[in-house]
Amino acid sequence: MTSGQADTPDDEFVEALVDLRAGASADDLVPWCSRQGIDVTPMAAGALLTGSGPAFARAFGLGRFEDRSRPRTLPVPPALADTARSVTVLPTPTPGARDRMP
Repeated sequence: MTSGQADTPDDEFVEALVDLRAGASADDLVPWCSRQGIDVTPMAAGALLTGSGPAFARAFGLGRFEDRSRPRTLPVPPALADTARSVTVLPTPTPGARDRMP
C-alpha cells in the first residue's frame, strides 16, 4: 500500500512502533489498522505500523505532523487500549545523517 516515498507533504510516509500489552499480539492490531489504511508488520517485540501521514492523522485524531525530527508518542485509541501500551511515531530520516556520524 505504501511506497516509502512521498509525492507531496500530505502523502508523507509514517512509521510508528507499537509496544504491545502482555498477552497481546501484532495480529490483534490488524483489523483496526487495516480499516484505517495502516499496515502492520509484526516485530520480535511489538509491531511496526506504516502508512501515509493523512491515514495516521485520521486514525489517531490528529492534525498534520508538524515536526518529525524527533519521536512522537501518540494517544492510544480506545479501540486499541487492550492491545497497545504505546504508539510512537519515528522521526523522519535525514538524508546523509549516517554519513555525518563519528
